[in-house]
Amino acid sequence: MKPQRIFLDTNAFRYFGIAFGTASLAKELQDKTLISPLSAFEVFAQLSDEDPSKSDAVLRQIQAIRNWTNPKHAVLLPWPDDMIRSLWSQKVVQDEDFTKRMESSFHVILNSDSLAPVKEVALQQRQMMEEFKLNMAHDFQNMVDDLKTQQGKTSKKKANPVDTTDVWFRGVAKRAQADPTSKPISEVQALFGAYHEFEQEKLRRALVSPDYNPLSHANQNDIIDAEQLVYLGDHSLCMITSDKGLKSKVTKSDQAMRIILAAAPDLMDTQRAEEIIKTILT
Repeated sequence: MKPQRIFLDTNAFRYFGIAFGTASLAKELQDKTLISPLSAFEVFAQLSDEDPSKSDAVLRQIQAIRNWTNPKHAVLLPWPDDMIRSLWSQKVVQDEDFTKRMESSFHVILNSDSLAPVKEVALQQRQMMEEFKLNMAHDFQNMVDDLKTQQGKTSKKKANPVDTTDVWFRGVAKRAQADPTSKPISEVQALFGAYHEFEQEKLRRALVSPDYNPLSHANQNDIIDAEQLVYLGDHSLCMITSDKGLKSKVTKSDQAMRIILAAAPDLMDTQRAEEIIKTILT
């Protein structure tokens, strides 16, 4: 079954801001193009850059949202934790206060003609994203430490490597605020297949790297990439990215086919970007 809706990772979000800076995506595709809050807030945070020329360009890319989504009813995906809780419980779960703050930030930035009014909002978004990455890095390091402890207790660890799925599963259950005994691991692993596969690769690298730092620049990018994959738990969604590294880390999951790799120049070109969406959805 073909995906019914698409969302963009952070780079694709910026590229669409170039492709649709003045032109508009076809109306029938706008309703099917959703906004990932991770991508939006990562880009929003860049508005706090001290270089005004860079910030001006970013503001224009952000405001182009009105040209590639339905300007009267743009759909913002839930925050990843809310998405995990919703998919686990099979009912909509949303932090209303957080959602209102997200919508308020969107309103200020999309309706500002200059940088001055958005600087404070941008700084708030940068702080929020930094705290989010720090918390996720801390949780990931705890998983790594737990697995290393298990490995230390396993005398034949090379022949029988520790299964990383169980510790990942317990982390997902915690984020879902759910009893881990309420679902079998296999069900959750299938539900979040791409997310699981990506995280397993991260854990594998962390376990063999004595100097692994979850907050290095590359690993911070991995945090956001992993969180974007949570949305693929909704079978109607697919993600557009230009990141070959991300795509290469998810190959076994059934959800891998819903990670759509496109070249950056194509995503910055109005006609080609629109054709990519049409090809995915029709």
